[in-house]
Amino acid sequence: MKNIIHTAFISSLTILTLTLSVETNAQQTLEKLYSQTGYPYESLVKRSKLVRILYRQNGEQVSCRTEVSQDNTVWKGEERNAKHNDFITTPLRACLGRSEAKRLLKNTYQ
Repeated sequence: MKNIIHTAFISSLTILTLTLSVETNAQQTLEKLYSQTGYPYESLVKRSKLVRILYRQNGEQVSCRTEVSQDNTVWKGEERNAKHNDFITTPLRACLGRSEAKRLLKNTYQ
């Protein structure tokens, strides 16, 4: 009985630690998004109220799309497939093509 309680405690502690580390990693990814440089991505982030990347990972592939909000309007980008490494290093560029980013940036001026 003691072993079961001890194992349950260790398992709970491990799950809590993993949950906290996942939240920390998600925050770091978000910081990378805001430090993304270069036209049109940097301008798009600065002119938008919110830039959101929705994604799901399938092995080494990531399916993702971008939503850009300004005031009460939300523009949705098309879904794209990206390599996991590209998504980790430059998530906005991996999930939003340059021409589509220009189109969304243009919408923020209207």
